[in-house]
Amino acid sequence: MNNLSFPKPIPVEPPSLEVLLGDVDRAEVGREAFFRGRDHEYGVFQNAVSLLKADRIGGGTMVFQGAPGAGKSALMAECMEAVRLHSTPEDPWVAISIGPAALMSAEGVVMIMIEEANRERERLLERFPRQNSKKLEKLWDTGKKLLSDLAKRGYTVSAGGLDVTVHGKPTNAHYQEDVLAERVFREVAPLFKDIHTVIFVDEAQNIPVSESTKAVMDCLHRDTKGIPMIAAFFGLSDTKGALRQCGLSRFARGRVITLDTLSHEEASSAIQGIFNAYDLDVPASIQAVWVDELARLSQGWPQHIKCVSVAAAGFIRDHEGVIEETMLAEILKHGQELKEEYYSFRLEACSEDTVVYEQIALAASEVPNGVLSRTYLRKMTASFLKDSKTTFDDFLTNALHAGVLMEINRPPKHYRIPIPSFGDFLRKMSEGTIGYAI
Repeated sequence: MNNLSFPKPIPVEPPSLEVLLGDVDRAEVGREAFFRGRDHEYGVFQNAVSLLKADRIGGGTMVFQGAPGAGKSALMAECMEAVRLHSTPEDPWVAISIGPAALMSAEGVVMIMIEEANRERERLLERFPRQNSKKLEKLWDTGKKLLSDLAKRGYTVSAGGLDVTVHGKPTNAHYQEDVLAERVFREVAPLFKDIHTVIFVDEAQNIPVSESTKAVMDCLHRDTKGIPMIAAFFGLSDTKGALRQCGLSRFARGRVITLDTLSHEEASSAIQGIFNAYDLDVPASIQAVWVDELARLSQGWPQHIKCVSVAAAGFIRDHEGVIEETMLAEILKHGQELKEEYYSFRLEACSEDTVVYEQIALAASEVPNGVLSRTYLRKMTASFLKDSKTTFDDFLTNALHAGVLMEINRPPKHYRIPIPSFGDFLRKMSEGTIGYAI
């Protein structure tokens, strides 16, 4: 992988142990301090931006989707950092984070592009103090006037970190949305024709469906008006479907990726990284067994990798390094409790009574790989939903967003519970026997 451009950024410095121990509710947002695998997923991004660099593509999209806790936001932050590290004064690249709601406005998107290009100009000045980027300086000189013109049309823009919002609406709304979007992108195209641009959209399942959104998405995906640009969407398990509703119908082969569990080796590597980062004083003979068992308990789910590691780190700290082999069972018990707290939290986000999801888990245990078709789910839940105001489509969307189900890549319209032990938890709930089990 690293023979290509855009190698994976090195991990950031880990937080203090106290910070780590106090934050176990989800996979990290932002850059990862510990190896999480995802080499294949990152490789998809790396290949796409390398093709953009080689001028072999100019437009298109990537989609990275998965259940809550799969590490989507962390992967996105890693990809953004790779683009920024690749950027130089002579060959600037602009990584732009756009909130889903902003995609309703071509003017808003263009304003964010100009503002973020200026931030990249400032970043490059910090990295290369005596080297101005002539391309970005030229873009900003012209872009300031375009920003002013767009603002006079009724738009202001505020951008910060991973959250960007657009305020106002166009005064010329009588234009057809596709014509308006094309005109706005054609206005900005001369500014960005020599600037490689990568658009990042997090929480992409929440992109509003509207004619204006469809027009903007067409400019990002199909006709970029000559801007060397590609877009990467990160979201929950129904993101591909949400993008289809916004007008994207043809996705490049191999560029729609569902984030699943990591391998045992990847999980072990992440947990070992946590042991190493905090100098957890565990004898080597014991540590190898502990790492292996903690990785097994995590089942390769990024959020679980963190919570079981925290269980071990906290236990070791509390015992001041006095470690015995018999302590492993207690650590695993606490790790299991943290997992089950997480599952309870996910169920709180569900629209229906837990018995519905318990029945799904029981049905999943009786079929190969736990995969259930959309048709089967519709029939199975019909009796539960008949007296509910929730339609089946809304029920399924909610289950995907809550992380009880995830859509698999093949065959289409088939689903399973994303984490094996989540299914075990639901089945134990149906029996009334919630307790410790690996």
